[in-house]
Amino acid sequence: MMKDKDLYELGKLAQNGDEMAMLEIIERKKKMIKRYSYGDEDRYQFIVLKLIEGIKNFKF
Repeated sequence: MMKDKDLYELGKLAQNGDEMAMLEIIERKKKMIKRYSYGDEDRYQFIVLKLIEGIKNFKF
């Protein structure tokens, strides 16, 4: 179950192609992403994209 895993484990799974792990990370960070997008949908999508790129490029 994804909710039992910490962000490090989810990050490793997401980096290896687990879409559910990636969605769980985005879901957990949704509140912060919304805060920094200031109500702008384009900015929200951009932040999510950068989060995904960051996870894919991170050295675990």
